[in-house]
Amino acid sequence: MALIEFTDRGLYCRAGDFYIDPWKPVDRAIITHAHSDHARVGSKYYLCHTQCKPLLQMRLGENVYQTVEWEQEIFMNDAKVSLHPAGHMIGSSQIRVERNGEV
Repeated sequence: MALIEFTDRGLYCRAGDFYIDPWKPVDRAIITHAHSDHARVGSKYYLCHTQCKPLLQMRLGENVYQTVEWEQEIFMNDAKVSLHPAGHMIGSSQIRVERNGEV
């Protein structure tokens, strides 16, 4: 099983049960940045970098947002996730996903 797979809703991590920049509403979304082709309305829960949250709130409204700092590791089910600076815009992130030594 691949750590990240393509689905009709976007990039999916089965081990963590989340999507990265989903194309359609999902239960759990990790957002790389607030541009409209990456952050879409309708998901139940969003994870993003702290600097990205205000931009998402302006675009998507009030939702359930969790924020993390750069390189802060959190677990989403069996997957360890951390966000790293991408330099594209304020709060833009590269997403690192790890499970059982696979990155």
